[in-house]
Amino acid sequence: MRSAGKRVAIGGTFDPLHEGHKKLLEKAYELSGSDGRIVVGITSDDFARKNRERVVLSFRARAENLRQFMRKRFGVDVEIVELNDRYGTTLEEDFDFIVISPETYEVAVKINELRAKKGKKPIEIVCVPHVKAEDGKLISSTRIKRGEIDKHGRLL
Repeated sequence: MRSAGKRVAIGGTFDPLHEGHKKLLEKAYELSGSDGRIVVGITSDDFARKNRERVVLSFRARAENLRQFMRKRFGVDVEIVELNDRYGTTLEEDFDFIVISPETYEVAVKINELRAKKGKKPIEIVCVPHVKAEDGKLISSTRIKRGEIDKHGRLL
C-alpha cells in the first residue's frame, strides 16, 4: 500500500535489469507514495566500467530500459541522475528513504555519516533482501552476463 508522497533514492548500474533490481524498484515505488518522487542514480559509463570484467550497456540505454520498466509496471516517471561516485545527489538533496540491497548497506550508512557532518538529517535506510535464482544462489548481473541464469533467475 502506498502512502503520502515521499522522496526515495535508489542507485545502481542496472545492467541487465533483473528480478533483484525490480524488487528494489518496487520497494521504491511503494515507499514513494501517491505523489512522491523516485530519484534513480544510474552509474555513468566510466564509473560502471571501472573495475568490471564485463561489458556494460551505455548509460542512455540503461536509463531508457529503467524508465520504460517503471512506466510499464507502475505508470510512473522517475528522475534519473548520472552517478560518478557512490553517493550521487544523496549528500546534498533531502530524501525520506534510500532503498538498497544487502551489499550496499555500508554505502548507505556512509551516506548518512557524511550527511551528519554537513548538518543534514539522515535518510531512512530500507534494505531489500536479495532475490534468489532457481538454484538457490543470488540473481546477479555477473551471473546473467556469464550465461549461468537469465534475468528471472532461471538456469540456462
